Amino acid sequence: MRSTYHPHGAALLDCFRGKRDATLVCYQDGERDDVPAAFWLRDSFDPLEALGLELCRGHVLDVGAGAGVHALDLQARGLRVTAIDIVPACVEIMRERGVRSVACADISTIDAGRFDTILCLCNGLDKVGTLAALPRFLERARGLVSTNGQLVADSFDLRVGATPEALGRMARKTASGRYFGEIDLRFEYDGRSGPNFSALHVDYDTFARTAEKTGWTPERIREVGGHYLARAVASP
Repeated sequence: MRSTYHPHGAALLDCFRGKRDATLVCYQDGERDDVPAAFWLRDSFDPLEALGLELCRGHVLDVGAGAGVHALDLQARGLRVTAIDIVPACVEIMRERGVRSVACADISTIDAGRFDTILCLCNGLDKVGTLAALPRFLERARGLVSTNGQLVADSFDLRVGATPEALGRMARKTASGRYFGEIDLRFEYDGRSGPNFSALHVDYDTFARTAEKTGWTPERIREVGGHYLARAVASP
């Protein structure tokens, strides 16, 4: 999995080292989208993202922390944060930026006690990969939180506001036996291309049903278009 994110890490590291025009090329279901690497080094947040940070409490596990934008904000608020990412370049950046507790790990391998909040922001559930993997992810997260611990995450319902062409692609994906929100993703940077992998965009109702089955009480905090912020509290 790390190789899939190698171009992502390389773009972020070049940007952090001074190449401010570094651009990550993303192919989502074959459609190209150029994203400035500076996005992951920003110091401002969209409203849903900012609200997600406000919901954090106690010891926070920042999953897929990237360049540490969320971890640094939470540290500045006085919260204890453990930031994890599977990309060594991202871990290097976070350490140099001053994130105090960093590990090159994912949620399946982290072993650092209990957390009060598990944070998955910036389409944070995409790293789950597939709908079939979502129960395992939520069960693992449930095992990592303290009593009344919470998961704070955002994702998308891709059907909201979709064009007829996009809805047609989703229908064909469903007809083939896949969940419509499983996106084939590939990163390129500076002539280097990673392999294709699946990223998950899960609609809230599907997320909520799965969360309830795996020991959580879910709540939709806010939704803007198809983009929503959810909180799930560990059930007794």
